[in-house]
Amino acid sequence: MTHTNFRNSLLILFFTLIVGCSTDKNEEDTIIDQSVPVVVTQVRNLEYSDEIKTSGQISFNNEYKMSFKTGGIIQSVLVREGQRVQAGKLLATIKPDEIEAKTSQAEISVDKARRDYQRTEALYKDSVATLEQLQNAESQWKNAEENLNAARFNQNQSSIIAPTNGVVQKILMNPNEITGAGNPIIIFGAEDQGKVLVTNVSDIEVVEIKLGDNASLHFDAWPEAIFKGKILEIAGMANPKTGTFEVKIQVNDANNQLKSGFMGSATILSSIVNNWVEIPIECLLQANKKNGVVYKVENETAVKQEVKIAKILNDKLLISSGLSENDQTIIEGLEKLKGDSISIKIAY
Repeated sequence: MTHTNFRNSLLILFFTLIVGCSTDKNEEDTIIDQSVPVVVTQVRNLEYSDEIKTSGQISFNNEYKMSFKTGGIIQSVLVREGQRVQAGKLLATIKPDEIEAKTSQAEISVDKARRDYQRTEALYKDSVATLEQLQNAESQWKNAEENLNAARFNQNQSSIIAPTNGVVQKILMNPNEITGAGNPIIIFGAEDQGKVLVTNVSDIEVVEIKLGDNASLHFDAWPEAIFKGKILEIAGMANPKTGTFEVKIQVNDANNQLKSGFMGSATILSSIVNNWVEIPIECLLQANKKNGVVYKVENETAVKQEVKIAKILNDKLLISSGLSENDQTIIEGLEKLKGDSISIKIAY
């Protein structure tokens, strides 16, 4: 080999080594650059109580459809709609003629049955009447007395009297109209248990509330006022037509601002406390109903993590399982991540 060829061979080997080293360095730089820059956020613990929003109508908790025990002609209605009355106030009467006549008939029957018994008793003592005849006369006398008691009871029910302090809400019939037994004449709202907002909630919502849970109420008639309330009653079964559960919310109406029939909205604060964690909604990579996927950070590696989504609250996700407090999830740079496990560079 000539001197010139030897020198050329050395030059080729030198450049080959330089290119090789450069290539190795570039490959090393490429590996480093494969770490995707992302921004992470810390998972935070949250004690959450659900808020159930609903609407309904105001009514007295105790409402009576008041009527007469017997039918007849209405003699008088002594109150007007919206009138506040005291317990024992006479509200309406029915013409007593027919009831008094039946009571008189019953009294006459009692007198006759008593005389028949006394006569039969005397004959029995003289051995003229039998024991059976005496017992029959006694039964007739007792039966007549029971009929008289029933007639007097009906006579006492020929007037409608306020059972407690309250408000006359509606008058359904007027004087001189004929009413049947038990036919409503007056709708009366009793004040002994105050007013309630009658509303309905779904099956998902009804399991989140309990008796005594607090509520805040709003009414269009008083737009600036916030009324406080508590859950008083929860229906034991769903309405077969709507599938919802009736809920009564006791309303604090100390100033008597609310009238029966007012429409209002309510926000019920559940007393059931859930221990969940929250993350920004931007952390969510994909979701299917209540199941979601996020990227969780483990040793500078992004790892896909399945989570259970309990609730979406504004711009936050409330997670019931899959993450713990102080875990880190990726909030920015998700579009750069592909695969189940990716090396990352965290940007703070």
